[in-house]
Amino acid sequence: PDWRAYRAGLFAKHAKPRVAWNQDWVPPNIGWESDLAAYRAYWGQFDFFGKSKPSLILPALKPQGPSYHDQQDWGIDALHVDASCGLGGVTLYVNDKPYPVYSPKGQGDIVWKKRLAEERQDSVTIELTAENVGPKEAPFAARFLCEAFAGRRDSRIEFSVQGGAVNDALAIGIGITRLKDEKFATDEEAGIIANWGMQEAAIGKIGMGIVYPKSEFLRFAEMPDQHQVIVRFVKDAPLVYHIQADWLNGRRFPRCPALVDWLNDLRRTAIAVKAE
Repeated sequence: PDWRAYRAGLFAKHAKPRVAWNQDWVPPNIGWESDLAAYRAYWGQFDFFGKSKPSLILPALKPQGPSYHDQQDWGIDALHVDASCGLGGVTLYVNDKPYPVYSPKGQGDIVWKKRLAEERQDSVTIELTAENVGPKEAPFAARFLCEAFAGRRDSRIEFSVQGGAVNDALAIGIGITRLKDEKFATDEEAGIIANWGMQEAAIGKIGMGIVYPKSEFLRFAEMPDQHQVIVRFVKDAPLVYHIQADWLNGRRFPRCPALVDWLNDLRRTAIAVKAE
């Protein structure tokens, strides 16, 4: 017992944070990260930063800091979301009619709020809420809980809604941005959609993936700016999915990975998530 107490105390002296969050360096941004991956959201659109080494980058972001659209020592903003949902943004289908739960450039009727929900030693969760989602005559209030875990590249997203009409039939489409040069794949057995490719040469190759609850699968859908997996959804019952991204130039030994390698990474995440 004395040795265990000594060892725990010794490690505690050298312990460093492995998760972090930040917001408002460029309103209305809010970000959450582990030591291996960093994500951010603005107006319901999801983005990610590629890291060149394990580190926490969000606390150092400042309103007048260096542009992360240019590569920094720590990495780069690895995705241009433009008007798409980004990595893991949601479209709410109400009676088969789509209503994006994101507002490009902040335009539209949706009212957004964001905050830190919970911060622990090995995890951090931010909350993103949206009001006036869906039909104007019977709107919904939507909520995202986005969580990062120390030592993990994926982020857990919990999505829920309240409101609407009593008899509304609901589904949600979880999307990823189309890349200019990409390969796209689905794995229904594992519950995965993924792409691997390049948006611009300055960033290099990236991979994006969604791990969704395969038991709720309905269909896949293609839009001009994004790929979607559409899943069953029940009001007042949160649905959980995971997002994960990779930036090839951030790997010390890139190994020339291809889409099949990226899918295997996501399959390992899917197995780990299922075991939780």
